[in-house]
Amino acid sequence: MKMNTFKAGLLAIVASTALMTSAVYAEDGQHDGQHHMKSDRMAHHGGMRQMFRGLDLTDEQKSEIKSLMKEQKSAMKENRPTKEERKAKKAEFLSLITADSFDETKAQELMQVRQDKAKYKKLEMMKVQNKIYKLLTPEQQEQFKDNFEKGHSRKSERKGWH
Repeated sequence: MKMNTFKAGLLAIVASTALMTSAVYAEDGQHDGQHHMKSDRMAHHGGMRQMFRGLDLTDEQKSEIKSLMKEQKSAMKENRPTKEERKAKKAEFLSLITADSFDETKAQELMQVRQDKAKYKKLEMMKVQNKIYKLLTPEQQEQFKDNFEKGHSRKSERKGWH
């Protein structure tokens, strides 16, 4: 009987560790590398490059765009949580997962914070994209719109959103 209790306890530890790890990675941004979102991030940047294909940007436009992107990257770095903040967030998830009773309200609060951060990042990127769009000539803006539509129609086809 003692062996079954030991196995059950060990199984509970392994299961909670697996849950905790996935929850921490989901909230924590994968230690600034954003592990599971890497493909999304790469698709996003690839998508931005796709939007600028065929625009024949001048050297001045390229330089200004590069400057805007550097500013954006710098601003985002400043808003990253410190190592201590990430460690505290992990501890918060651990206590939530390992508690005797699950606090759904607290879990929802943690998820809301995560969603708010994601919205903020996307909003900031859209602002930068708007600034970049304003740098384009009217002809380039039309080409950009065409590229945008082509990119979104391909995405919807891949996802089956006909």
